[in-house]
Amino acid sequence: MNRAPCGRDPAEQLPVAALTVDLGNTRVKAVAWRPPGPGGASRPAARLVVETSQARSSAVWRARFDELGLAHPPRIALSNVASRETGEALAQALAEAFGVRPSDPPPHGLQLEIEHAHTLGEDRLFAARGAAALGRSAIVLDAGTALTVDAVVVEAGRPARFLGGAIAPGPSLLSQALASGAARLFRIEPRPGAAALGRHTAEALEAGVVVGFRGAAFELARRVGLEAGLAAAPRLLCGGAARFLLEPEPFWPGELIERPDLVHEGLLAALQSSP
Repeated sequence: MNRAPCGRDPAEQLPVAALTVDLGNTRVKAVAWRPPGPGGASRPAARLVVETSQARSSAVWRARFDELGLAHPPRIALSNVASRETGEALAQALAEAFGVRPSDPPPHGLQLEIEHAHTLGEDRLFAARGAAALGRSAIVLDAGTALTVDAVVVEAGRPARFLGGAIAPGPSLLSQALASGAARLFRIEPRPGAAALGRHTAEALEAGVVVGFRGAAFELARRVGLEAGLAAAPRLLCGGAARFLLEPEPFWPGELIERPDLVHEGLLAALQSSP
C-alpha cells in the first residue's frame, strides 16, 4: 500500500505504473512512468538522478518520491552495468523503499545474433529493446562514459534481432587517457561544440577529445550501418554525452532521432511484456 507523502492525501498522489532504473558507471538514472493513456502508451511522470553512493539508501528513494508527490511503483525494472555488489545493494534499497523487488533485469525479448552474449552490457540490451519498441530497424548510439553503436533489425512477426556493434571511449575517458598516457599533457573538462583549431595546449586537447569523439561516432555509425545492411536506417541517440554529438550541429547528416529515455523505454517495454 502506498503511503501519502508528507501528509499528502493519497488521492493527490500522481499515479505511477512502473519505475525503470538504469545503474551506470557514475550515476543512477530513473524514470517513473504514468499509467498508459487512451492510446495505450505510458509517459514519464518524473525523471530522477541519484548519486550511486546515495542510491543504496531506501530513505533517499522514499524522500525523492515524497518530494515529487509520486505514488509508489507497483513494478520496478533495473538495468546494471556497475558491479554485481552495487546492483544488489540498489535492488535491496528499492525493495525496502517501495515493497517491490526489482526485476533485475526483465527478459529483454531480443534475438541475440552475437557471440559470448553473457558479456553484453544490460544498457546496450535495453537501448536496443527500446529501439525495437519503436518498430523500426535502427543504429543505436548511447553516448556516455563509453560510446556504444549497435545494430537492431526489426521485422514483422518475429523478435527484434540484435546484431552487435562497437564500443569506444566517451569524452571523459578520452580526456583521462590523454592525461594519464603522456607526461606533459593534462586532463581537461571537454565541452560540447569545441573548435578543431586549438590555439594553445588546453584547446588542442579539447579539440582532439570533442571533435575526435564526433568523428569516431560518425564513422562507427556509418560502418556499423553498412556492415549490418542498415545504411539507410535512422540513427537513434541517447546518453549523457549526447550533447557532444548535437552541438554545434548534429554529427549525423541523415535521419537522427533523439531518444533520451531509450534505455528506460526498453526496460519498460520488457517489463510490460513479462508476466
